[in-house]
Amino acid sequence: MLHTTLSLPLFALVASASALIQGDCISSDPGLKWLATKLHKTSAISCKGQSLQQYNSGRHFGVQHNIAASVVVFPATKQDVKFAVQAANKSTLGSNFAVVGGAYGQTNAASAAGFVIDLSWLNSTHVLKDVKVSDTTIPAAIAYQGGATWHQVKAVTAGSGYTAVGAQVGEVGVGGFSTTGGTGYLTGAYGFASDRLAAMEVVLMSGEIVNATKTNQHKDLFWALQGGGGQFGIVTTFYQTAAAEPKTVDVGFHVIDDAHLPMARHRTVKFFSTNKDPFSLMFYVVGYIPSDITTGSYAVKTLLYTLRFSDPSNPNQASYNTTFAPLLAGLNISSSLSQPSIPFAEIQDWADAYFPTGFRRAHTGAQISVPTAAYLASATAQLKSHVDALLKAGDDPRSALWALQYVHPGLNGHLPASDTETAWPHAVVGHQALFSAAWREGKNDALVAKQSRAFNALARAVQAKQRRVVLSDNPGYAVPGEKATTVYGGNMARLIAVKEKYDPECRLRKGRVFASAGCVEGKWANMFA
Repeated sequence: MLHTTLSLPLFALVASASALIQGDCISSDPGLKWLATKLHKTSAISCKGQSLQQYNSGRHFGVQHNIAASVVVFPATKQDVKFAVQAANKSTLGSNFAVVGGAYGQTNAASAAGFVIDLSWLNSTHVLKDVKVSDTTIPAAIAYQGGATWHQVKAVTAGSGYTAVGAQVGEVGVGGFSTTGGTGYLTGAYGFASDRLAAMEVVLMSGEIVNATKTNQHKDLFWALQGGGGQFGIVTTFYQTAAAEPKTVDVGFHVIDDAHLPMARHRTVKFFSTNKDPFSLMFYVVGYIPSDITTGSYAVKTLLYTLRFSDPSNPNQASYNTTFAPLLAGLNISSSLSQPSIPFAEIQDWADAYFPTGFRRAHTGAQISVPTAAYLASATAQLKSHVDALLKAGDDPRSALWALQYVHPGLNGHLPASDTETAWPHAVVGHQALFSAAWREGKNDALVAKQSRAFNALARAVQAKQRRVVLSDNPGYAVPGEKATTVYGGNMARLIAVKEKYDPECRLRKGRVFASAGCVEGKWANMFA
């Protein structure tokens, strides 16, 4: 069975014997001149100020400090990516270089003032049976290209009987998500996205195209990409081991009256400690959200977000009401929205509204083994303090939130056997906290970073007080500027060695940059052992 989807901006669909060229920046640039002769006819080169370059600048989820590329290349094939990488090495603009996939990641990790490769036209998805990649045969795989979003992936897999572990928000790109852990709704049932990867097609900074698996000659590259992020090469296709697709989801949003918050917190703690169903989960959410739809006013509110995915392997799964009645019964709920049996593919749409574009964004958070009611109360107070500080500074914190996601213990048997099995050490995991900051003014970047560290400190204090194991931060939620070992622990030296091997000149140096010799020499490194 084969499914595929491909979408391109309409203004790029121009019949041509060569790539679409917008603007005249290639005329004096040897690298771009060479590239124009190599690209496939469905690809494009767009100079600063042209429509495709502006499309690239405008599609970032987080505001990018007004950085606009001098040239953006839109590859249509993996060979185009290869040629674009080689052209960047020849181009006068290539010294300021970035690659962007879904454009949903850390602010400025995928933008540059010089040469940008935009993978958004590499967005097809296939559901494959018995696919062989190098030395690895995958009985059922979801193969998705590096420029796809999870909406695009789900549009293909819906109804196929198979799914991938994807993001909770459909506009999130697959690349950053899949290489930095990847926590989704189904993580408790099927594990993290990065752990489900069976193979990856990668364009190296030399321009060489390789397939990396857990056991072939590029197993070190495969290991590094399982949690280490996109610092080692450009992944053009991911092969994720397919999981059985739930058919439906029962979902509820329940805004809790302030007077009943202590009860809600104790009930939340009990759910986290007693739930037995890996396909049922909840989020304890504190957000600066609309408090009155008629007036448009905002306030800090607490809501319980509850979900039950139909378990494809368990016809006797407990119902939504049975699972969540002990949590919700007797609580004063000021507003509620519940919907039973929505199609599985539609669940991403429910979260999209909580993460609007046009803001500066940060997604950070630590893990916690056994949350307490006091911890939830402290996090609630911290979010209120954060909102008050931004409002006092004249900023706009609408849609800022803090949430704690229930993660089923042991991930239903899908954890790595040891902390060295993947780049991110997580043989033991906890429940995942998320501080999703939203603000507009660059002057408040430091304030948000300080708040991110404060939220993480709350979780770590509980871990220490309970004498629990130290949990490595999820790479996708790491706080910029914190020690690299809080994420990668004892794996840092190995990650640096892989960076040195596959990107010795430190061409990939946006966002979190491992301290290889080339990155240290260029003063770009910020991740040290």
